[in-house]
Amino acid sequence: MNWFVTESPRPAWIARRSYAPWLVIATVCFGAFMGQLDASIVTLAFPAMSAHFGGDPEWISLSYLITLVALLVPMGRIADRVGRKIVYIYGFALFTGASVACAYAPSFDALVAARIAQAVGAAMLQANSVALVTTAVAPEQRRRALGVQAAAQAAGLAAGPLLGGYLTEHHGWQAVFAINVPIGVVAMVAGHYLLPRTKTKAERARPNWKVLPGLAGVLLTYAALFAPMTLLPFTMNQPLAHIGFTTAALPLGFAIAATTLHRPGIAVGALITAVAVVLPVPLVFQLVTAGIGLGIIAPACTKRVMGALPEASAGVGSGLVNVARGLGTALGVAVATALIHAFQ
Repeated sequence: MNWFVTESPRPAWIARRSYAPWLVIATVCFGAFMGQLDASIVTLAFPAMSAHFGGDPEWISLSYLITLVALLVPMGRIADRVGRKIVYIYGFALFTGASVACAYAPSFDALVAARIAQAVGAAMLQANSVALVTTAVAPEQRRRALGVQAAAQAAGLAAGPLLGGYLTEHHGWQAVFAINVPIGVVAMVAGHYLLPRTKTKAERARPNWKVLPGLAGVLLTYAALFAPMTLLPFTMNQPLAHIGFTTAALPLGFAIAATTLHRPGIAVGALITAVAVVLPVPLVFQLVTAGIGLGIIAPACTKRVMGALPEASAGVGSGLVNVARGLGTALGVAVATALIHAFQ
């Protein structure tokens, strides 16, 4: 029972495998997928939840995002000291339990409170995700590994609208939270057996202003991802399944680029994104193209941030990256919400 309070090592037969680092990345991808699935799956359930409770649906998202952003760096610092593995696993436990509370929330206030608890668990996950990836692989493989992790996030974003529309129509809004439970249980077991012990000696990192452009790039990338995904369900006069398919095109393009395009730089990604806005093609193709541009930018910016910090402060760096992601997500949701209210 000691593993409940301290980090336990991986089984020796796993640690000896040449592909052991990629098992770490695969485990981290559970959290990356689950966090973004939860963030995007609720967008198509907003109208149903608003009708059920009579509350303002933006708070279902913003309460989660505000709490998440506030806790990411502190959770990263805690994980650097006590161990990233144990914080990561407990984050999954809390996130999964809070998902059950969301599904059974008796009132709007209870739902918001459960979303805040979810956000605490998500902060424990996300503050460690990038750190676990960057410390698991050799430096020359980091952009590829970060691309895989970013693609898992994008897959969650893409699956969210598709699943959200189907689940809300056929099983009610509660199902968009219940879907987290089986994923969370599998991820906790995988984390226990596949993640290595990561506790390191604390090392004070000097401020490195080369962190800053990469963080700005991550922030703007996630704002560009979430603004359309929040806006489209309220502006497209189509069945939810069709809206979900269209919305999923943006993170789908992101996932394709993040896993396959490791050489193009940030400038190339920005150019592709800009061109996508003016392409005279159907909306779904515009979204895929924009997603490809954003999928080039995000891993490159993340690698730049993590490369500016020592390994012992990787949790803090991971927290900073995810703060930028969270702020970008909140910015995208806020801009989209302002547009919805302005043109209603």
